[in-house]
Amino acid sequence: MQNNPLAEQLLDQMHQAILIADFAALGLLAPQLDSALIGLAQPTNSAVLQRIVSKAERNAACLMAASRGVRAALRRVAEVRGAGAGLITYDGSGKRADIGMTGQLTRRF
Repeated sequence: MQNNPLAEQLLDQMHQAILIADFAALGLLAPQLDSALIGLAQPTNSAVLQRIVSKAERNAACLMAASRGVRAALRRVAEVRGAGAGLITYDGSGKRADIGMTGQLTRRF
């Protein structure tokens, strides 16, 4: 039994690609990982399987964090773009009140 099967190496490569946001590399590595995991259908050392599961869970957590980061960035871009449309305030009853902006400040955004 190998100590570092192909599936583990591919999971490590995928982790590195996630860390540097090389999503194109992930697309290339995914089919290779699928093939390597099919090869694990034969009886495999439980320690090897546990390492593979741990690495897969690590990668999933990193991808979820990257996804949250992308969504946060998109929200921030929308906020910045929306700032040019005017000031949004709320009255005492919680109703939204938009105050349109005109002049130089609007043109800066």
